[in-house]
Amino acid sequence: MIKICKRFWDKNQNKLRDTLNDMSDIDGCDYKSLVKLAIDKIMNDDSTITQWDIDHITEIDNGDYQGTLLYLIPEKTYQPSEFEYLMACVGYGSCSGCDTLQSIQCGCGSEEGKINDYMTLCRDIISTIIKPYNCGWREDKEYEAVEPDGVFGEAK
Repeated sequence: MIKICKRFWDKNQNKLRDTLNDMSDIDGCDYKSLVKLAIDKIMNDDSTITQWDIDHITEIDNGDYQGTLLYLIPEKTYQPSEFEYLMACVGYGSCSGCDTLQSIQCGCGSEEGKINDYMTLCRDIISTIIKPYNCGWREDKEYEAVEPDGVFGEAK
């Protein structure tokens, strides 16, 4: 997990949990919806100038019935340059036995258990975020990796 994601996860995870609790159609969402929700509630923090444009997230899916989804997340600016993007990924499967989202949506546990599962999935999505062009003159220490631990990613 990169530093900025860790900091915002620790600060904003309750906003995400509250939103998930209030959603009546949560079991109808897809991965892109969860990525948008997680970015909006976790990374679009009021205390920072940088905001991420959830309306222009690009999903790349070159799989078939299973594979990896890549998400390009642009900074909310007029014309984002290469260093004004984040990238996240999700591995997906073909059934509820090998796909996390399908497993959560098909599960018959308590509502609280389901929300915890959605929180874990969103934390895992946030944990995959990288800033691909964070080098040279563009390097920002906030986008360096830290080791997460704990249930919802508290850093060591």
